[in-house]
Amino acid sequence: MAAFKRLMGEISQARERDEFTDFVLTCGTERFPVHKVIVCSQSNVLHAACSKPFREAASGEYEIADQSPAMVRRIVDYFYTGDYKDCSESTQDLSKEKPGYSDEEKVTALYIHVRMFTLADIYQLDCLQSLAVTKYGKALEKKPSTKDLLDSISDVYQLTPPSVRALRDRAVVALRVQLEQKRRLRQPAFADPKPSGDKSGGPTDTLMAAYDEVATESPKFLKDLLNSYIRSPLLGQCHNCGLE
Repeated sequence: MAAFKRLMGEISQARERDEFTDFVLTCGTERFPVHKVIVCSQSNVLHAACSKPFREAASGEYEIADQSPAMVRRIVDYFYTGDYKDCSESTQDLSKEKPGYSDEEKVTALYIHVRMFTLADIYQLDCLQSLAVTKYGKALEKKPSTKDLLDSISDVYQLTPPSVRALRDRAVVALRVQLEQKRRLRQPAFADPKPSGDKSGGPTDTLMAAYDEVATESPKFLKDLLNSYIRSPLLGQCHNCGLE
């Protein structure tokens, strides 16, 4: 195992130095040189692009559209290391992750994991899909703000197919847990505490607007939320005392 890790580390370093690379993934103006044997052996989609009479095989380039370069960089890292970085250690500008966002807006770990899950689905990377689900679950365990969770739910329901339940089920349960905690504390369902010194409008109104947006754009989320309450009315509670 140690020898294998050392080998993959050396191959990854060769990729970073652009040594012996024979294929390029492109995203916008950015280019990511890679080794065919590494990426095509893991993705049937890229394997077909390189081995069949498509223009990518002739040009030696494959364009990954509708993604940010930061996400493509993560999928390349996964090809070579079996892992990818999120933003848990340092907050990153969303403007670097997705065009059209202002510098003030920030990307969350939930945002990253949903998009990595989507990329894994597109490029048929089952192991990456499982990894993204695990990382998404761990990010939920860190108790994100209700606003971040609602934003993530919108992403999950817009970017993943209805037949793929892994992220949807986790997102629904996470929202239920937050709502239950607020009920016990006798807080409004959609009220996040204001940051110190924040004199802006009420957070409850902001979160209700976010919830309304999710409900309008993703009606299947409402159906899943209702089904969850019907199937498990006392989620995470003792049936005798009502406590966890």
